[in-house]
Formats: sequence, structure tokens, C-alpha cells
Amino acid sequence: MKKTFFLLAFIVLTIFGFSQSRSFTGKPIYQILTKRAGVYLGTTTVELFPNIAPMHVSNFDSLVSFQFYDSTAFHRVIPGFMIQGGDPNSRHGDIATWGNGDPSQPTVNAEFSAAKHLRGILSAARDTSINSANSQFFICVAPAAWLNGLYTVYGHVTSGMNIVDTIVNAPRDINDNPYQKIEMFITYIGSNDTVPNAPLLNLPVSGSASASTVRALKWFAESDGIIYHVEVSTDSLFSTFYKSVDVGTNAYTVTGLSASTRYYWRIRTNNGGHFSTYSTVWNFLISGTGIDSYKEEDQVIVYPNPSNGQFVFENLEKENTIEIFDITGRSILKTLVKNTFYKIDLSNKAKGFYFYSITYQNKKVQQGKIIIQ
Repeated sequence: MKKTFFLLAFIVLTIFGFSQSRSFTGKPIYQILTKRAGVYLGTTTVELFPNIAPMHVSNFDSLVSFQFYDSTAFHRVIPGFMIQGGDPNSRHGDIATWGNGDPSQPTVNAEFSAAKHLRGILSAARDTSINSANSQFFICVAPAAWLNGLYTVYGHVTSGMNIVDTIVNAPRDINDNPYQKIEMFITYIGSNDTVPNAPLLNLPVSGSASASTVRALKWFAESDGIIYHVEVSTDSLFSTFYKSVDVGTNAYTVTGLSASTRYYWRIRTNNGGHFSTYSTVWNFLISGTGIDSYKEEDQVIVYPNPSNGQFVFENLEKENTIEIFDITGRSILKTLVKNTFYKIDLSNKAKGFYFYSITYQNKKVQQGKIIIQ
């Protein structure tokens, strides 16, 4: 009876595609309950990235909607790498067939992106064809950089990684199958509709000049940032682009820049469910003079960050002004420094994010984010 139900479900899914998938307002959230040899093991919560891999998310959600994953196994566990599951063969089939998949399953075309395979990332398993992903997925227990751009990232674990760690360390045979079946039961439980904050730019300082035709752009990472979209233009309105690219880190190096040219740049964050607004626009000049007016090693260093409220600013210039702002943009401290270092005490302030701005003769030198924890 159970086999008949899943056969009919496959037929419906094959005919109607992903019609059972819900409409996403953000990142859909699922609970993965696991049992080992029929005994409750624990639950892991994952959220998926429709803003990054919409077809894979729709496929997963469709399968969850008719309980496809329930009683399938995490059939492959490799310590230091990942756990893999979701093969219908692992429901009732011979263990020798687990991982081989069912040729009647619909496949999903690759949706490669700049998202990186980090610890906790959920990604699509496939065979040698890049468009062969179906129901099987894996969860990384450690970074796997060699998979970046070759496998489709479409979610991550938000809680219960300790359960994933337990699974990956299960005793296993020479084919990496756990000796005792570890089965899953997946349920949709809600949506994370959080919109990420616009990134705060870091380097090069806006208005700085350099003769180098290579510039390293850096910004402060957002806690929920998965992908950052970088735009560089010779037009402050960005009507044309020198570069428009997605990256999976909070840095990007621009090459091939032209001398005697001013470039403008901005960033926005993709958290998998929504884009942020764009950052403020900064600019830098490729001077062509052979003289750098600013070097990255000249930047002000702030430490410890995060801290309990006490921050040291080093590598200042005399007569720099430091100003601290709360998250609403209200100035809470402003001071003119007389030395190359300065200690600020904010231990009487509430925990959270604050921003600093360093200026010299009313010209901005550097800005950044500090965290009181």
C-alpha cells in the first residue's frame, strides 16, 4: 500500500512538475526529525534559499508536501565531509541500491551560484551530469571548497548541527553506509522573511587614490549574508557597469582598471530569501601618478571587536576625529584624538551593533561596525 502511494506521487510529480510547491515569501523552514534503528535521534532545522536556487527549493518543497522523504535514510556518511540522504531506494530497497536513485524521478537543472560549501550548507547531490539532481541532498559538516560552483547550494542548517555531527560519526561499512539505518522525517514549519541589512563598506576608503590598476574591495560581512552582489562603474548613477558580479565572501578584487579614472562601487546582500538595499556609494581614483595617497596598511585597526564595550583604535593620525553612532544613526560619542591610538569605553551602552566614523579635517578617512556583546 505504501509503495503504491509513492508510485502515484511520482506520476503526479512527473506530470505536473513542481505544482505542489508553495509560494515563498522568504526562506522556507523545515524540521528534519531523525531516528536510528527506529529510536528517536534528534531534530535538525534547515532553511532553504529560493532567492538563490528556486528550482531546487521548489523540488524539495514539493517532495516534502507529500511526505516523500519520510522513512528515507541518510545512507552515506563521511566524517570531515558530509552526510547524504533522500534516495527513495533507502525506504524499503536493498542497501546495495541505496544512493542509486530512481530513474523515474524528475531531475532539476543545475543552479550554480557564488554560495560556498561551508559547514552546515545543504546542497544537491547529483551524478556526472550537472543537470541530474533529484531528491538526494547532502549537508556539509566542514568546508568543501572543491564543490563550489560545481554543486547547487540551496539551504543551510540553522539549528541541530550536533545531530548532523552525530550522524556523520555513526559506525559505517566500507561503502560509508551506517550499520544501523538512520531515517528522516521532514516537515515544513514556517518561513524566515528577514530582509538583510545593506553591507557597510570598509576599503578602499572613499575618495582615496592609487596608481595601481588592481583594487581590493572589502566590506563588513552581514550575519545572514550568503551572496554579495558587487557593482563597479565609472558612472555614479550606475547606468553602465565596469563589473557586476556575485561573490560568496566579503571581498572582491577588481583588475584591469584604467589610469586617470574615478570608479564608483556599491554592494548588496542576498540572504537566500531577500536582497538588501544597496550600500552607500563609495569611490576611488586610479591616479596614474605612480604615488598612492592611501595604502591599505594605513587603515585604522579596531580591537577587540566584538568586545564588552571597550575598544582600542590604533594607527590613527593626530587630529583624527572619532564619532560613534547607534543603530538608528544617532551620535552617542565624538572625540578629537591627540595620539596614534585611543581607547573608547562603551561598556555602559546596550549590547548590539554600533558604527564608527573617523574623519580628518571633516573628510572621512574610515568607517566601520563595532559590536558590544
